[in-house]
Amino acid sequence: MGARLILLAALVCTAASPARSDDLLETAAPLAVTIGRDVVRLEGLIIRKSDAQGRLPIAILTNGGVATATGGGGTSTATYAHHARDLARRGWLAVVVMRRGFGQSEGQKPAAITCQAASLGAWANAAADDLQATIEFVAKRPDADASRVIAIGSEIAGVAAVALSARNPPGLVGVISVSGGLQSESNCPIDDLLVEQYKAFGTRNRVPNLWIYSRSDKAFGPDLAERLHGAFLDAGGDVKFVMFFRDGDVGTAVFGQATGAWYAQMDAFLRVRGLPTWSPADVWNVADRLKITDRIERENVAEVLFQRYFAAPGEKAIAFSQALQAAWARPQNKVVAEPHLPLTYQFGAKSLDEARSGALASCARLAQDCAIVMENDRWVGDVR
Repeated sequence: MGARLILLAALVCTAASPARSDDLLETAAPLAVTIGRDVVRLEGLIIRKSDAQGRLPIAILTNGGVATATGGGGTSTATYAHHARDLARRGWLAVVVMRRGFGQSEGQKPAAITCQAASLGAWANAAADDLQATIEFVAKRPDADASRVIAIGSEIAGVAAVALSARNPPGLVGVISVSGGLQSESNCPIDDLLVEQYKAFGTRNRVPNLWIYSRSDKAFGPDLAERLHGAFLDAGGDVKFVMFFRDGDVGTAVFGQATGAWYAQMDAFLRVRGLPTWSPADVWNVADRLKITDRIERENVAEVLFQRYFAAPGEKAIAFSQALQAAWARPQNKVVAEPHLPLTYQFGAKSLDEARSGALASCARLAQDCAIVMENDRWVGDVR
């Protein structure tokens, strides 16, 4: 089962030196959280916009993968850094945390999940303890707004996030679970136990949830997903349920796919609750900066930006051509054929340089005057 993710939360240690990535400040440092009577150092990564002012809402991500793996299986906070960067650019204080027993985090590994209901409940409680302790720790930061916290996770991390939402901790305003589920390490079926556990979660839950699954997921398929949804909802839980249909959205692919299809669902979930993310106004602002006045061209550009670019994962960039824009305005183009839009874009790149090169290369096939005008969510063009 591929690595999955969940909640954001962490605090900067004074011994750690921040690294700068484009428009972001990134700090990798252990988080000295308190769980019960113990102080435990958890592997953490904090990312925020370098020019952010005041207190920022907190987004928490944590590790997925095998429920009781030790040594992280090569997984670390860096595995989830790209998601944290995308959240930071949306206006969040993004924190990645590795729970006890994973990566470089201290503490014992979680107890094995067996065929007994008690083992599942114990696992969920321990995971929620780690997440709640991380929130309480990061809430002490001078740049953190503890009244607005979200938790995001995939696979086992999705279960941990839902378990946290059943506690209704102060400030938690949303949970996003992608392909959330657990499997027994004793090779026995636990679907019925998991459904009962979700029923218990729903009974206590008062925090809005967004769950995203895929019909082609081989680990947690549509039948189990529907049962979990029904149990949680019928028990009184607050959840929006989304089922992807596309082939290829299997297991880790839903969460880790380069297209970031689940981002669009997340953005809508955040936007309707007045939480930070990009907005339609951002789309029209770009169209204004490009001086696109033709109504049809403007709407087509806005549709591409709205449905694809702004919701897409970074690193990303847009290349623009004035020659293509001028060609659009010619009446014969509108009558005879669909002219090319005056921009091309690249997203999901490993670096900003790669994103720039990809966008320019696509544009160069159509025009000779291409220039980069957007880098991630920042306007960098000279077209006014």
